[in-house]
Amino acid sequence: MSNFQLILLVLFGFFLLLGVGVFAAFGGLLGGKSIGPVTVWGTIDSNEMNDILATLGQSDKTFASVKYVEKNPSTYDNDLLNAMASGTGPDLFLVAQDEVNEFTNKITPIPYSAYSQAEFTNSFIDEGQLFLTPQGTLALPFMVDPLVMYWNRDLFASAGIAQAPQYWNDFITIAPKLTSIDTNSNVGQSAVALGTWKNVDHAKEILSTLFMQAGDSIVARDQSGNPASVFGQTPANAPANPAESALRFYTEFANPSKTTYSWNNGEPESSNAFVNGTLGAYFGFASEYATIAQRNPNLSFAVALMPQLQGNTTRVTFGEMTGVAISRTAQNPQGALVVAEHLTGQAAISALATKVFLPPVRRDVSIDTSSNAAVATFVQSSLIAKAWLDPSPTQTNTIFQTMIEEVLSGANLPAGAVAEGAQALAQVFAKQP
Repeated sequence: MSNFQLILLVLFGFFLLLGVGVFAAFGGLLGGKSIGPVTVWGTIDSNEMNDILATLGQSDKTFASVKYVEKNPSTYDNDLLNAMASGTGPDLFLVAQDEVNEFTNKITPIPYSAYSQAEFTNSFIDEGQLFLTPQGTLALPFMVDPLVMYWNRDLFASAGIAQAPQYWNDFITIAPKLTSIDTNSNVGQSAVALGTWKNVDHAKEILSTLFMQAGDSIVARDQSGNPASVFGQTPANAPANPAESALRFYTEFANPSKTTYSWNNGEPESSNAFVNGTLGAYFGFASEYATIAQRNPNLSFAVALMPQLQGNTTRVTFGEMTGVAISRTAQNPQGALVVAEHLTGQAAISALATKVFLPPVRRDVSIDTSSNAAVATFVQSSLIAKAWLDPSPTQTNTIFQTMIEEVLSGANLPAGAVAEGAQALAQVFAKQP
């Protein structure tokens, strides 16, 4: 036998084994066999999830063998890791976009031969592409919770402002009209909660929105398909560093020497200030709508899209996305894939959107928004939602906090804080396994 023939036989054997492996994981489900029991873990309320599964099960027998287990959000990650290590983990688990990078080596990617990239991009909103890798998709999008602007109608009306601000620059003129400051620079009523870290709910997501709107993607996949930091880079021909400009704008609202001054570290949590009626604009997630209304039934408020950069043709807001992933230790990977596809299909996503009062993550699912302006805004926001692959939420929280607080304290200028933040983020990725 010649060397050439030997090489061909070796290659043929390799691809045969590879094909057998793929078939073992996913091919069997195409043969029409029983799906078998599939366990799903997540942090969604079990009553809501089981109601959805029961409704879907009436017309789709796929869900008859699905068991959902609700987990405590504070211990979810550790519960998953420990269960996977002991071989007792779920077949499927819900994973947020800011944690998918940490769980990459615990996930069995769905190959494009089983769920094509074309079908994926045509079915789901753009943010879902965070889950795509050269090998396949790490998760199928299940739920999205976009960042929106809640605004107090009464406070705006009293200041002679009829509409919610559309652009960030609008706050430069709105801030002095809505904010009341005493002689000691103490803020009573505030136009907007920006500038600090500890008492601005979702400060990281708000600043991320500003970064992305300005043109800084924060994280992107490199040529090998691995996530890498691109934070702090200045694009060619750009008039200024995008991240530096965004950080400067954010922190100026907590600078007493600026006309935009409207917030400081002595203020209450921004969500509490808004509910109490002393904050004009609050940036929160769509999922907070019902809670705000319940906490203060007398509060006259509305919902609007996140402000944008004037002149930008592309609109952006931050979105918290949850996906359905197949565990690498799944006892039933074949059934898991079938259930994942059905759980993120049109019928399931439609039922989920109705149940949890959030916009659908699928492009081909529409909901009636004619009787609810807030839901219409949530749907619009979901279509422009974006995020980034966070290498470690705990470590990046510290990076963002440090950038903000160094500028506020005068320890660093925005340019220096961004440069140090970029270096710190790159180091986090460098330590990834």
